Amino acid sequence: MKKTVYFSILLLLILSCSNTNEADKQEYRYITDLTKVKDGRIPVELQFSGELPDTACFCLPKIIPGIYDDTNFGKFVHDFKAFTSEGERLEVKKFNTNCWQLFNAKSLAKLEYNVSQGWDNFNFEDLRPYRSAENYFNEDIFILNSNGIFGYFEKLEKVPYHITILKREDFYGASSLEKRSISKNQDEFKAKNYRYLVDNPLMYSKPDTTSIELSNISVLIAAYSSSGKKIADSLAISIGPLLKNQTAYLEGNLATDKYTFIVYHNENVEDEKYFSDGLEHNQSTVLLMYSPFDMEAFKSTVFHLASHEFFHTVQPLGLHSYEIAEYDFSNPKFSKHLWLYEGMTEYFTIHMRIMEKMESLDEFLKVLEQKVSNMNKYSTDIPFTEFSKKVIDMPDYYMNVYFKGALINLCLDIRLRELSNGTYGVQNLIADLLKKYGKDRPFKDDYLFEEIYKVSGFPELKVFVEKYISGTTPLPLQETLYKVGFKYEEETGKITEVEVLTDEQKLLRKFWINQ
Repeated sequence: MKKTVYFSILLLLILSCSNTNEADKQEYRYITDLTKVKDGRIPVELQFSGELPDTACFCLPKIIPGIYDDTNFGKFVHDFKAFTSEGERLEVKKFNTNCWQLFNAKSLAKLEYNVSQGWDNFNFEDLRPYRSAENYFNEDIFILNSNGIFGYFEKLEKVPYHITILKREDFYGASSLEKRSISKNQDEFKAKNYRYLVDNPLMYSKPDTTSIELSNISVLIAAYSSSGKKIADSLAISIGPLLKNQTAYLEGNLATDKYTFIVYHNENVEDEKYFSDGLEHNQSTVLLMYSPFDMEAFKSTVFHLASHEFFHTVQPLGLHSYEIAEYDFSNPKFSKHLWLYEGMTEYFTIHMRIMEKMESLDEFLKVLEQKVSNMNKYSTDIPFTEFSKKVIDMPDYYMNVYFKGALINLCLDIRLRELSNGTYGVQNLIADLLKKYGKDRPFKDDYLFEEIYKVSGFPELKVFVEKYISGTTPLPLQETLYKVGFKYEEETGKITEVEVLTDEQKLLRKFWINQ
């Protein structure tokens, strides 16, 4: 009897180890050669280790996080082919713009295809959004967004990735991805899954890099200018104090210990016009600029971009719902909490500058006036939560996340300060939510408001949420700002100081903006 029990346990252990080893073998192994650009395209090869069904579907994303429009990255793939280990071609059928069906996929040994760049030059010729999510190749610079190069098999998005990049000896690869330099001509990167791979773009060029080392995070600035001039060191001098103040504002509550700014500049030698486009990621930001070579303009552009994008290390990297954690690249479901992801981030951006004494009170009030003025250009007949879930169908409304979204959080911050006699605001709220949730612990979209009431200890917030976030009641700006000693005139849009403040107004203002 004992022998039977021992044998059964041993058999289970063997089967368990066998299954674990099989799972460990699953991996995407990609290779691309940046020295073989031809007609604006680079070659891509995939060897997938792991079992596939008889008919498998291979895809590139229709859309990615941070974008709210169908971008269809499969349109950049050409000459798609599949081979067995004997070199025989497998049958492939184009399923839609982004996906290919592979038949007899169990015999697959490798995929081969070419990918094209999304734009020829970053300038005014093609003023469309999201170029920062696409690829660009020339002999001196490669901007590589994985969503436009590497794909995945359906239902296997969580399998690890191993990326090999072949390059020129004098090129440096900048990214927040885990990197290993095999030789002067070859780098290898690893990503735990497709979501993480897409979240970490790369740039290859001659090195123009510098690092900003803070107490709890290392920030890399990797830059390229078509002028041939170096700009990374000057940018670091500009944004270094900003990043230091941001980490102080967050009291060190960051969800990552590294961050990368990828900055590409195409010099405008024709006139004084300039244009920029950026896309944030959890651990990095891509910024494209077209402008004359003007270092002060560079510093200003990167400063304003960094002041917002760096706060995304808190939300959504540290704080997000299952809709983001389990992102569907073909048919994503959107969270109803853009008021948090973008609205709170933008509020932190403007609030931090006054709290850390980086701008004057007058400058702060002018920013608030601009936010209110821009918000008033949008309709108020749709709840912010409903708009968030339908954001892809309402692209013309999206920019309001930076206006009304920020002002929602301003009102929420002051309401929390009022309820707590000044001692508890949205910074504290986010810190408390991060104690329960984090980058590997998403929340349920429909339950976040209940969690907010619990962790803050203020069930009274339910009235605020139902009126101003999930409802259509106009924000109580006049009433709210008066509580901290400011007058808001709806007719003119002006915000001015109350001449004689009560003790209560003084206390709340001191806690709210450190003034």
